[in-house]
Amino acid sequence: MRAVWGPGSVTDDLTVVVNRNSYITAGDQTLFSGISECFWINLIGFQLIWWLSVLLGNSAVPVVLLLLVLHLTFHRQPLLEARVLLVCAILGFTVDALLTLGGVFVFNQGSPLPPVWLVLLWLGFAATLRQCLRFFSRRHLLSAVVGSVAGALTYWAAINLGAADFGFAVVPSLMLLAVVWMGLFPALMSLADRLGGDRVQV
Repeated sequence: MRAVWGPGSVTDDLTVVVNRNSYITAGDQTLFSGISECFWINLIGFQLIWWLSVLLGNSAVPVVLLLLVLHLTFHRQPLLEARVLLVCAILGFTVDALLTLGGVFVFNQGSPLPPVWLVLLWLGFAATLRQCLRFFSRRHLLSAVVGSVAGALTYWAAINLGAADFGFAVVPSLMLLAVVWMGLFPALMSLADRLGGDRVQV
């Protein structure tokens, strides 16, 4: 990342160059630009999405959509962030869909596929990868260990709250989820880094 100064440039004309051809102009930023990247705001936002989705299911879809729109609206790199959200959510939802089709998860609905609220939950989780979970970027071993434990426990918590049921015994299901998330979380972090590029430091 480098700062480019033209002849006669002033502070308001400062342009930060990110990844060769992605630009953010200081003069174009609003008062709340970047607020969705704040660690605590991002963390609390995801917690809201998780609890609303798990407890209310598809009834929470409008509110969760609003939270996701606000996240992108107040992000300094909304287009890059939207790309990260879309691709990472597709990967995560595909994994959950395969687990559901394999009988690991059983949702209380007529479709064999996971519900709509799970798609939005994955978008919400993807919104944390370059923000409050940024610490795990390029720490592959740590993210594998944390992902293995936290991933399995998070699903277990959602099951206990009635979001779904395990199709098999609890212990084998948790062991399978631990193995899946041992690879999935580092993969998501690497994918977010590659899609989002270098973060802007202002």
